[in-house]
Amino acid sequence: MDRPAALVTGASASIGAAFARELATRGHDLVLVARRAEPLHALAAELKDRHGTATEVLAADLTDRAQATAVEERLADAGRPIDLLVNSAGALSTGLFPKLPIEDEVRQVELNAIVPMRLTHSVLSVMLDRGKGSIINVSSIAGVAPTPFSATYCGGYSFLTTFSQSVDLEVCRYGVTVTAVLPGFTAAEADPARRIQAADRVVREALAANAAGRAVCVPGLRNKRAAAFARLAPRRLVRFVMRAAQDS
Repeated sequence: MDRPAALVTGASASIGAAFARELATRGHDLVLVARRAEPLHALAAELKDRHGTATEVLAADLTDRAQATAVEERLADAGRPIDLLVNSAGALSTGLFPKLPIEDEVRQVELNAIVPMRLTHSVLSVMLDRGKGSIINVSSIAGVAPTPFSATYCGGYSFLTTFSQSVDLEVCRYGVTVTAVLPGFTAAEADPARRIQAADRVVREALAANAAGRAVCVPGLRNKRAAAFARLAPRRLVRFVMRAAQDS
């Protein structure tokens, strides 16, 4: 029986690496994507030793169109179909928006929003033809409310969350599920005092949500409460709270 295949972007670290490790334990073969080849090859060797995982390494800067095209072509290859796409690559900048280098901000929007949109588009035709498939887009809880000094970051992930839900509504009737995952601060190890959750917990909740056909996953009780407040509270109150948080 063929093993399912997953392609994970941002696989060299953090949530992307946690996805790769968890999927390997579940019997997936993997296509690992990140800018630097060396950590990808190290991860591939680890997964082969521990789980017998077959891996492909695609070192690519996804903000470079020529390099990103190779990843898009791999996703569109019907002869080697991808069962699960995890868009986990991302970037963060903070600061007063007019003082930030605009090309860096454009690149951030490209990586956080446009790249996952393009990769989702590349893989969907094959998934729809097969009548099955899963896509997990790692967004951010930061996208649910306006946040000063993270304007580009929040704006890009606000797009990705809404885009993912919209596409899921289009394709869910054809056996394909698209899930936006909205983690908060995440690291390899949890740190409750600093409100940082563990990446492996985020991954397990994301995979469970996708398997259940849910279009949005907000890992962690604290994040769920924050997301509910941002959705349900009056806009003026949300703005007041966000401004007060920055001034405190």
